Amino acid sequence: MQYQVTEDEAQRAKNPHHIYNLNILLTHLFLSLTVLKTTGNPVMFILIPLISIAVLSYIYFRGQQKIKHDTWFVAAHWVLAWRRGRILIGSYIVGLTLVAIYSLVQWIMPGGLSMNNFADDGSSTPIFQIITMFFGGAIVFFTVLITFLQTGISVYDCSKGIVDKNIVKYLPRNEQSNIELGEFDAKASAGQPRTEEDKN
Repeated sequence: MQYQVTEDEAQRAKNPHHIYNLNILLTHLFLSLTVLKTTGNPVMFILIPLISIAVLSYIYFRGQQKIKHDTWFVAAHWVLAWRRGRILIGSYIVGLTLVAIYSLVQWIMPGGLSMNNFADDGSSTPIFQIITMFFGGAIVFFTVLITFLQTGISVYDCSKGIVDKNIVKYLPRNEQSNIELGEFDAKASAGQPRTEEDKN
């Protein structure tokens, strides 16, 4: 749904999405690579969800302030960013739960879920650990990828005065809310004649 917004509102509405994607890049890309290249200790990876949840919590609390002190459109995008953050936090919980289940099973049956390598030194591969880490990591990875792409689209939407119409379920409109312009028609927008300013 498209709304009447000022240029300043559009810029302020982009902020939560910039923060969200910066969080993704710094924690899931930069921090994870840093851990791999330095300690390589799997326990250090716990820093990724901890730091990310701290940033997402900032988006939530800042969004609550925006609801009280900013325009409806700006607040709506902060709420939208937080709702995506909730999905990401959910993926962390699922991933950590899988790791916790593995740890519990390993504690109950130490070494019982390993595959013999048939090597002379009697080594074995912790196959259950590998499977658990793979599925836990895959869930977080795909959640990060999807929400990262969605957030990038939201940055574009801000400049057009667009926000998902379902956001009104979580942030009701009132008489002070931005004026609703209707559904955004991308084809009609693209078909508009270019002005001299656009050509320059």
